[in-house]
Amino acid sequence: MELNKTTKQSAAACYAERQTECQDLLKRITCQLERHASRQKQEPADWGCAGDLGRVAEEPAYVLASLGDRSAVEQKGLEY
Repeated sequence: MELNKTTKQSAAACYAERQTECQDLLKRITCQLERHASRQKQEPADWGCAGDLGRVAEEPAYVLASLGDRSAVEQKGLEY
């Protein structure tokens, strides 16, 4: 969401929009994880999908840290 200079929006309204956007992204991530799991089941010996998820799992760890929960980045030994 981008605000132009003439738009006045309250912090609460902006927060609500961003909250909705985050919820939508979480739903889409869940859908993509399910598709990814289906691909992995077709070739269970292929390490490629496991590698994908190693990297993918770092991103939500950083998101959690941004929201005040550093446990995942600490558990993974990531710098934050």
